[in-house]
Amino acid sequence: MKGLFNLVIALSIITPVTIFFGYIIMDEGDQFTAEHYMVTALSTVPFVFALLVKFLMSGAEK
Repeated sequence: MKGLFNLVIALSIITPVTIFFGYIIMDEGDQFTAEHYMVTALSTVPFVFALLVKFLMSGAEK
C-alpha cells in the first residue's frame, strides 16, 4: 500500500510540471494568461488529495 501511495504522489507531482511546460511549448513562449496559471494550479489538486489520503490512511497500517 505504501508503494502505491508513493507512485500516486510521484505521478501527481509530474502532472503540473508537464502541463506547465506543455503550455510553454504550445504557445511558443508567449506570455502566460490567467488560464495558464489556473490550469497549472488546478492540476496540483490530485497531489493534495494523494497527500490527504496518505495522511488519513497512515494509522490504518498499524
